[in-house]
Amino acid sequence: MKVELRGRHDLGDIIGLSYRLYARNFVPFFLIAAITIPLQLLIGVIQQGSSGAGAQVASALLNIPAAIVGLIASAALIVAVHDATGENAPDFGRSLDASFERFGTLFTTSLLAGVLAILALGAAPLLAIYWLARPGATIDGERRWWLAVVPGALAIYLAVRWVLLQQSVMIESRRHWAALDDSADAVRGSWWRVLGILIVIALIELGPVSIASAIATPLPPLASAALTSIVLAFVIPFPVTAQTLLYYDLKARKQADVSADRLTAAEQDLPG
Repeated sequence: MKVELRGRHDLGDIIGLSYRLYARNFVPFFLIAAITIPLQLLIGVIQQGSSGAGAQVASALLNIPAAIVGLIASAALIVAVHDATGENAPDFGRSLDASFERFGTLFTTSLLAGVLAILALGAAPLLAIYWLARPGATIDGERRWWLAVVPGALAIYLAVRWVLLQQSVMIESRRHWAALDDSADAVRGSWWRVLGILIVIALIELGPVSIASAIATPLPPLASAALTSIVLAFVIPFPVTAQTLLYYDLKARKQADVSADRLTAAEQDLPG
């Protein structure tokens, strides 16, 4: 039976289908991720080749363009996954073209989410005061007191709500607040489930990176940096694929809920 890749999936399906999609489209997926290698290699060589203050400043400055290249690669991978789950074969050039075309929107939307999440670190007391003044106020229909009590909880909550903004920008062509709202709407009602899936994805991603780091430690700086940067590029497509499948899953569940509500309303309108 043909699997609906853009349909509903549980955690096991998301992980298994991500591995299969990556294996089936290894060449374009890895080539896209490989654009991160040069800068990661340079940063690794600088960090491991010298421990001086100048080297630390240089590697810190290089982290900015490295983050930009990583954002471009992630966006291109989302396009490639979208093609792989549809009727088109993933293509390295087409995926990068789409990433560059929407990079401005993706960058400013990601920056907006990041700034709001940072501001949320100090907003918990204000939220507590607001809730004391407005007993009926809720977030997504629930009175989540832990957001105002646990340090950093509000920032984490928002980060999970907006974790799929890249998929919204690249797949739905949304931008800024519309992209944040689209991701938040997809996550609404499934926040804890999404957090759990993200943790599992991160742990799977961490395994190969940790092993490569342990193997690379005794190697010369150039060999060590080359190994870790290549392994990192090898790993990147998996979490992007898994999160994109999670986006499809949440969207499919929302659509099913809407259809069920419409059916129930139609049945209630039928003459008795």
